[in-house]
Amino acid sequence: MRWWRSSDVVLAAALLLVSATFYAAQLLIFADPKSTYFYILQDFAFLPISVLVVTLVLERLLELRDRRQRLEKLRMLIGTFFSWTGYHLLARLASRDRSLVGYASALLARPEWTDADFVRVRTSLVDRNFDLKMTPVDFVTLKPFLHDRAEFMIRLLENPMLLEHESFTELLRAVFHLIEELEYRTGFDTLPQSDIDHLTADCDRVYRRLVVEWVDHLRYLQKYYPYLYSLAVRMNPYNPGASPVVALPS
Repeated sequence: MRWWRSSDVVLAAALLLVSATFYAAQLLIFADPKSTYFYILQDFAFLPISVLVVTLVLERLLELRDRRQRLEKLRMLIGTFFSWTGYHLLARLASRDRSLVGYASALLARPEWTDADFVRVRTSLVDRNFDLKMTPVDFVTLKPFLHDRAEFMIRLLENPMLLEHESFTELLRAVFHLIEELEYRTGFDTLPQSDIDHLTADCDRVYRRLVVEWVDHLRYLQKYYPYLYSLAVRMNPYNPGASPVVALPS
């Protein structure tokens, strides 16, 4: 397979012809071959340095642009996850947290929040001890909810860009483990308390990862997509009066 194209050959030939024309004009006008040869040799001596600098700079710029594009696409995937699964799952699990009253008000994101506000909230959540109290009835409704969204999340995992976001990948892994645990059980009414506690721990694992990713997602939306952030604030799962309707402040 040829590494060059015909258009590359034409371009190279044209540039060489232009360069030769200028050098020939210099010889004709100034009639000083010695100086011309000197500058030609000087240009060739500096050529490797020019190539090195241009290569490093261009490669770095292209790498940064490529990484920025990948991260943008990754954030789109994360946004899709929250739209179809994350927000609803967050609301379900948060409603079963007996310690919710201790931190819910801190998660009522406002339009005027800054990076410092998001960092403060995120930091307070990372090491927080949640207190989920799941019941058999919760698992009965949670199982079909996750089952219906399993295929969607599998398609997310198939995207290689997720490898660049370890925390979100860990969240999906925790969700899939919970799905697997629930799918293996045909019923929940007769489960011993030890098994209920086990499933609750699986839910807790999902919840603590999910709420942190949600805060990171809000921070991203607030910085780059204010109109999406506006909807996310209005539909905040920690706001009992959440509504998509835009209302004037009272």
